[in-house]
Amino acid sequence: MAFELKMPKLGESVTEGTIGKWLKQPGDKVNKYDLLVEVQTDKVNTEIPSPVAGTLKEVKVEEGQTVPIGTLLAVFDTADGEAAAQPSAPAAPQRAPQQSQPQASTAQPSAAQPPKPSQPGGAGTLAGPSATAGRGPSAVEPPSAPQARAATPPPQSSSPRPAPAATATATAERPDLSDVRATPAVRKLAGENGIDISRIDGTGLGGRVSRKDVEDFIAQRQSTQQQAATRVVPAQPQAQPQTAPARQAPVPSLAGDELVPLSQMRRAIANNMVQAWSAPHAHAVMEVDMTDLMRYRDRVKHEFQEREGFDLSPAAFIAKAVVEALRTVPSVNSSWTDQGLIRHRELNLGYAVALGDEGLIVPVIKDADGKSLAGLMRSIRDVVDRAKARRLTLDDLSGGTFTLNNTGPLGTVVSSPIVPPGQAAILSSESIRKRLVVTDDDAIAIRQMMNIVIGFDHRVVDGSTAARFLTAVRDWLQTTGTSVPVY
Repeated sequence: MAFELKMPKLGESVTEGTIGKWLKQPGDKVNKYDLLVEVQTDKVNTEIPSPVAGTLKEVKVEEGQTVPIGTLLAVFDTADGEAAAQPSAPAAPQRAPQQSQPQASTAQPSAAQPPKPSQPGGAGTLAGPSATAGRGPSAVEPPSAPQARAATPPPQSSSPRPAPAATATATAERPDLSDVRATPAVRKLAGENGIDISRIDGTGLGGRVSRKDVEDFIAQRQSTQQQAATRVVPAQPQAQPQTAPARQAPVPSLAGDELVPLSQMRRAIANNMVQAWSAPHAHAVMEVDMTDLMRYRDRVKHEFQEREGFDLSPAAFIAKAVVEALRTVPSVNSSWTDQGLIRHRELNLGYAVALGDEGLIVPVIKDADGKSLAGLMRSIRDVVDRAKARRLTLDDLSGGTFTLNNTGPLGTVVSSPIVPPGQAAILSSESIRKRLVVTDDDAIAIRQMMNIVIGFDHRVVDGSTAARFLTAVRDWLQTTGTSVPVY
C-alpha cells in the first residue's frame, strides 16, 4: 500500500519549512523511525523520521524548496500499510466544508442557496481555478434526476464569480493563482479582505507573498482610499507623503553590488526585530565593579575546570545575578497584553548566542531560578554548544520570560538591546575592562569595571523599576557573588 508523508507541524507559530537535505533517496529501503529528511524553519533545523517501514517510492519536494505545513513530501510503498490512512486526516477538515455544501443543498435547496454566493467569492480570490476544480465533480456529476435537480444552484453560484470586472481582469492577467507562492494563512487573510493575491508583489524567497506583504497592501489601499476621499479638502495637502513609507525606499545600484539572498534565520530575525521594536523602548546603564568577583572566580575556576571539563565563565555569575534580581524585582519578569500585564511565576532565562554572520539565536534555560552557579554554567555551555552545532529543538527556543545578552566577549562597552517579543526586558552585560576609578575613600585605583544595560518595554517597566533591577544585579555581583557557593 502507498503511504504519503506530509510536512508535519513543527511548532505553534511555524507555518512552513524548507527542505534542507533528503537523507534517503527513491528506491531506498526505510525502517520505521529512520531519519528521512532535514527540514529548516525560521526557528530551528530538525530531522523528520519515517513513521512507517517500506520503500521510498517518490520525492515530491526537492531540496531548497519552501512549502507550507501539510504539503506532500514523499510517497512510500509499505508492506502492511500501517498508518496508511493517517495522511488523509489533515486534508479532511479542508475538504469537508466544500463537500458538505452540495450535500446540504440536496437536502434543502432553498436554504442552502444564500451562503453559496459568498463561498465562491472567497475561494475565487484565494485559489482561483483550484477552488473550481475542487468543487467541479460534486457540482457536475448527475447521479439521478432528483440530485441533478437539486444540484442546479452551483452553476448559479459560480456565475457571479466572473461577473465583476476586477475579478475578470485579474483572471485574464493571471489565470492560475496556484502559482502564487503563499501559505494558507496568508491566502486566508487576503481572501477575508477581498484581495486578489496575484496583485501583490511578494518580497519573500522566490517571490513568496508574506503576511506582511498582504498587510502592507491593505494599509496602502486604505491610505489611497482616504487620500481620494480627502482630496477635495485643501487643508490636507501632505496626505500623499504619508503613504510612501508603505514600501521600502529604492536602493541605489552601484558597481560591484552583490545581492545576498536572505536566509530563513535572517528573515526571521528581521521580522522579530520589527515586531519587537513596535514596543516603546527605553534603556538604562549602570557600572559594576567586578574586581572582587573576578578574584573569587580565579580561586574557584581551576577546581571547576577539573571537575566539569570546561571553564567557569563570568557569564554564569551574571546569569545568577539576573535570576536573583528578578526575584527581588518580579515585575520585570512580565509580559504586556491588551488585557493587562502577565506576571510570570516561572523564570526561564533566554541566553543570546551569536552565530557569526548567520545571525543570532536565543535558546531558553528553563527554571533558571532553581539552578546553582554550576548548574547555570552547565546550561549555558549546553545551549551554546547545541546552538552552534544546529542541534536545538523547538522546545529550546520557547517559554523565555527574560533574556540575557552577554556581549562582553565581543568587546562592546555600551549597547542598546532590543526586547524580544513577549517579554518586558533584556539585559546586556558588556566587556570587563580595567579602568582608573575614584573609590569611596577618594583614592584612585585600578578596578575591573563592567557596564550592564537594560532595555525595557516602557509599557510594562518604568525607569525607576529598571534602575532598581540594575541595582539588584550590581549589588549581587559586588557582594554576594564574591563568595557564593559554586555547587
